[in-house]
Amino acid sequence: MSNFSTEPPPLDVFEVSLFGPGKGESVVVHLGGRRWIVVDSCRDQRTRVVAALDYLRGIGTDLATEVLAVVATHAHDDHFDGIAEIVEACSAATIVTSHALMNREFLALVEAEREIAGVTNTAAYKEYRRIFEIIEQRRRETGKVPGRRAEENKVLLDLPTLGTTPAVKVIALSPSEHSVSRAQQALAKNHLYAMGERTRRSTYDPNEASIALWVAAGGVNVLLGADILRGPAGCGWAAVLQNFNPADPATLYKAAHHGSKTSHHDGLWSHLLVDSPVVLIAPFRGGNVSVPSDEEVAYFVNRTDKAWITSPRRPTPNKAFRREAAKLGSMAKNPRDPYGIIGHLRARVPLTGGAWKVENFAPAAQLK
Repeated sequence: MSNFSTEPPPLDVFEVSLFGPGKGESVVVHLGGRRWIVVDSCRDQRTRVVAALDYLRGIGTDLATEVLAVVATHAHDDHFDGIAEIVEACSAATIVTSHALMNREFLALVEAEREIAGVTNTAAYKEYRRIFEIIEQRRRETGKVPGRRAEENKVLLDLPTLGTTPAVKVIALSPSEHSVSRAQQALAKNHLYAMGERTRRSTYDPNEASIALWVAAGGVNVLLGADILRGPAGCGWAAVLQNFNPADPATLYKAAHHGSKTSHHDGLWSHLLVDSPVVLIAPFRGGNVSVPSDEEVAYFVNRTDKAWITSPRRPTPNKAFRREAAKLGSMAKNPRDPYGIIGHLRARVPLTGGAWKVENFAPAAQLK
């Protein structure tokens, strides 16, 4: 039985569901007419269940026919764990990966140089290798290549009107051409390092390769930020704002990079988003790192009164509490503590447009 809501959306309703922060975050989008896309993956660290699959099965979705695309935005575990399971289950879906990490050099690294650091991590390698295997298997079976490479301003899905359901476009806003070039340079440098050349290993950040998406259906525009950053120059939001000019702004924004200040760009609010849009955030929890911080939460709350998060920050305990908790060890853990439990935010709006209805399923909450 699904851990999430089992109420499917009506055919004429657009939906964005955000799950997090188990191990990762995941976005599930209903485009209308029982047409879905899945962006990234989130796995429950206790049950090992993949949240997107659990939710879609729970609402009666035919994964083999109704999921039209699975997008793996970039090679970081906090967006990638379980993505190969989603690809396997959604057998008719187009498989989208970043052009910056889908070139011949990277394929060679995946197969032969798994221990090269600075490109990505081993767990993400395993997911990538499985995705490549599935793409190749389906190519042999059907004669068609189900994989697509995302890059700036590339239309990934262009769906026609289906009965009363309007046409849909899913557009990749990134990575930029410069981001792709930087990735190729980093991969080539690491290959030389592996071959024994006297060169330093690259520390290329996979977030630079991240795929931000613009989804337009009927009277609805949505911006999905993945982990795209402000820059560097010629990359990130700076490149998107220079190269993409929508006719109408988005009314919902899935905040980039877990709401981190590294992804904040004032140009989004003036050029891509309506005044006071709905903002959905899946935080990052890892070790001593907790994003967004109070300062980062304030950044959103000062710009909209409709900001939501899949799991609130746990208050930082004082030193005395931490000292006593350390003595108790595992006995100090509260099984009902929401910290680390996957929350679910579900935003729905008629495909004709209008006001979003945002529902939060514990521990998800509105930001104040």
